[in-house]
Amino acid sequence: MQNFTEGYVTAFPYTYGYYAELNPLRAMLPILRQGLAVPQIHTACELGFGQGLSINIHAAASETEWWGTDFNSSQVSFARSLGRASGANIHLCNEPFAEFCLRDDLPMFDFIGIHGIWSWINDANKAAMVELLKNKLAVGGILYISYNCYPGWAPMVPVRELMELYEARNGKGLRNGIEEAITYAMKLVELDALYMKSQPVVQKRLEAIKGQNRSYLAHEYFNKSWDVMSFAKMAEWLAPAMLDYVCQANYLDNVNILNLSNEQQELLNGIEDIPLRETTRDFILNTQFRRDYWVKGKAALPAFELRETILSLKFIMQTPRDAVELKARGARAEANLDANIYNPVLDAFADHKAHRLTEFSHTMHEANISLPQLLEAITILCGKGALAPVGESNRNIMEHCKRLDSVLENRARSSSEISFLASPVTGGGIQIDRFRQLFLLARKSGLRLPREWAQFARVQLLAVNQKIIKEGKTLESPEENLAELNAMADEFAGSRLPILEKLGIN
Repeated sequence: MQNFTEGYVTAFPYTYGYYAELNPLRAMLPILRQGLAVPQIHTACELGFGQGLSINIHAAASETEWWGTDFNSSQVSFARSLGRASGANIHLCNEPFAEFCLRDDLPMFDFIGIHGIWSWINDANKAAMVELLKNKLAVGGILYISYNCYPGWAPMVPVRELMELYEARNGKGLRNGIEEAITYAMKLVELDALYMKSQPVVQKRLEAIKGQNRSYLAHEYFNKSWDVMSFAKMAEWLAPAMLDYVCQANYLDNVNILNLSNEQQELLNGIEDIPLRETTRDFILNTQFRRDYWVKGKAALPAFELRETILSLKFIMQTPRDAVELKARGARAEANLDANIYNPVLDAFADHKAHRLTEFSHTMHEANISLPQLLEAITILCGKGALAPVGESNRNIMEHCKRLDSVLENRARSSSEISFLASPVTGGGIQIDRFRQLFLLARKSGLRLPREWAQFARVQLLAVNQKIIKEGKTLESPEENLAELNAMADEFAGSRLPILEKLGIN
């Protein structure tokens, strides 16, 4: 088993996270804003899919054929159960990267996603991934990759090594050792160790991780292979695969006014060398984690074709209109958004239907909004979670999402671990907490009234002896729990449910 996992943590299952950047549909807007062509995504791959929530949602919510591998057998088993339930076109393998990446039956991929795992594997596995990118990412294809990076991680690198060393030496095993390793590092803060004193951010981060999920900490801090990398070093690694850097995958990270001063923008604009520019930017922002899009062969679109392609993009509002604040926060500051631009855009989407940007030509003219202003507004509103890109749907996609969502909603009867459902409209996951999932499940059971949904949810919670926690306080009495569920159900029926129905979730 040690040879199979190669030092990767398997004692703790990975968290049931969903990562929107792995949705190929989200890559279209930022890449088009760079003036580049984007491919049709027929085949895609996720390396290190963990519990498989993201890959299953993206397979169910699109016609894309998905492949992936993860070397934790229990995680693969769970991911496969979701794939069988949805009936989506998905191939989930239980192979080390070095084996999977050399398979001769893999198709050419239009999109490959590598979320986080790059930082936790050894150089041999990194080399295998690069070989896959070289041989199996199609020309014009997209790579999404995220990783821990310098300089933001720099203060914690020796602390991470100290905690991993302490855990390995104390002989109590990882399950018992994480807590003691954190306590040991905090002890050096209390003893006024000069390193800790010279790096005040360390104490803040140690305080923060004390309250974090232990499964997350096991994978983030205690893998034997653990690597922090500068952008320049990442560019060296990817060079054999002939990839070109395009932009960051986090929408808000691409908005300079939220992240950089005028002087900082001027400095970066004067740097033509991409590794130097991006590394300099990371120093300016003290970047700790990067999410990047790369393409195999940049193909610039002619201006007319670029404009037509951008205006053909579809988006939908996925939050209540009145819940959208005209503010956005980046690394540098919180900015007030121009009401003269954002209100007309938000009003145009307020019906919660999918709209192509070309529909707004009259609105843009009336409000004196230029195309660059519209695109920045759409980018920021997507980054805030108010809007989402829309893909093409059909009956098969809707059925796959319905079947997957039913499994996830049933799981909510006993667990709050998964807080996303699949939308056939956005091609990705929509965040919905456990209680709202139970309300949806109640509706599928034939219950039509909010008070019936609340009672249904209450029965599920009683079956597993769980009570609601509100504002940090456990609601002890049956009356308090039911009253809170009734309030949730009423709010859900009035504001959230109509939006979910437009997103294909009901």
